Amino acid sequence: MPRRPGGGEAPPDTLEAGLRRLALEAGPTVLRLLNERSPGVRAIMNVASPPDHWPEVDIANALLEILSELVEGIANPRWRASCKAALRIPTDDYPGAECDSVAGRWRVLARREDVASGAVDEAVERYRGYWTVAAVRLAEMLSKRLFELNRNGGWDSYLAHEIEIPATTLPVSFDRTDVLFSFDKQRGTGFTTYIWLTAYGPVDRYETMGWYYNDPDAVVDIVPLANCALDGPLRDLPQGGRSASLVFARELRAGEKYFFAFSTVFASDRPCRPTILHKVRGMSMDQLTVRAQFDVDAIPPKIWCVDVAEQLQGSTVPNDGDPQVLEVSPNGYVEYEFFNCKRGREYGLRWIWTRQ
Repeated sequence: MPRRPGGGEAPPDTLEAGLRRLALEAGPTVLRLLNERSPGVRAIMNVASPPDHWPEVDIANALLEILSELVEGIANPRWRASCKAALRIPTDDYPGAECDSVAGRWRVLARREDVASGAVDEAVERYRGYWTVAAVRLAEMLSKRLFELNRNGGWDSYLAHEIEIPATTLPVSFDRTDVLFSFDKQRGTGFTTYIWLTAYGPVDRYETMGWYYNDPDAVVDIVPLANCALDGPLRDLPQGGRSASLVFARELRAGEKYFFAFSTVFASDRPCRPTILHKVRGMSMDQLTVRAQFDVDAIPPKIWCVDVAEQLQGSTVPNDGDPQVLEVSPNGYVEYEFFNCKRGREYGLRWIWTRQ
């Protein structure tokens, strides 16, 4: 996707057209920002000018977060409520097929505000009027915010959140986790996960997900390997990827230890985003080993370990000889062990595909 070199300014009315386009149908998503060809949506993507190494999907995620922040900052409560429904902010407030249109989301908003059933259509028209005015103001706010970020920096504070896996805190501690990622040239083919855990309360399953971050629309499969089974079909995630419930052989009691393994397979022709991260979802994780088997014809010239407490950590390419820089074997294999990992933090590897 071509981007305007060095970013630039787009007139607010052009951004407004993009916002109005994104509000149609199911609302803004990463996929729509990446794939929409309308001039307004292209303008929103092109005016953003984060560091050159950012993949387009990271820019799209950052723009969704910026939009959410700006909408929350709208002072007029009627404008704000109408904008949040139009842009499906937050997504969880507007679930189901009814919310796959902006009018449907305004109807949900009307019912939430206890509008009498006979007056819902009138309320929808009021929200439409609020949105007509508020979209102009929101486009002005977006233009100003992007100009500030492009001029003064600060983009790294929006650096790519990993998709949130349900149930961040599980009643378990992870004694040991091994994750092995594999590649074909620069394309990620999947990863295999081995987990040893201890239960601290009744638990009978593990919710996992698969997400090829440089291709939100990539086909993903999750395959049980040992001591677990799929409980029902895989579920599509709102912004791409799929989740699965892996059920254990039995419900674990407090104090029980358990092992299971599964693989996640990607089907995409796009190069992998140069980051692999694992998020600690239980109470703690004693040991995490992140491994990568790169293709011998596409071994990164530099790879380093990252312990991400904040989004910007680990995003700067370290100097040669820095302690976090790892040695890759001639056959493309690299690994790093993390100890005493903290709940909610992300650990993994980052690299560059070509020498900078």
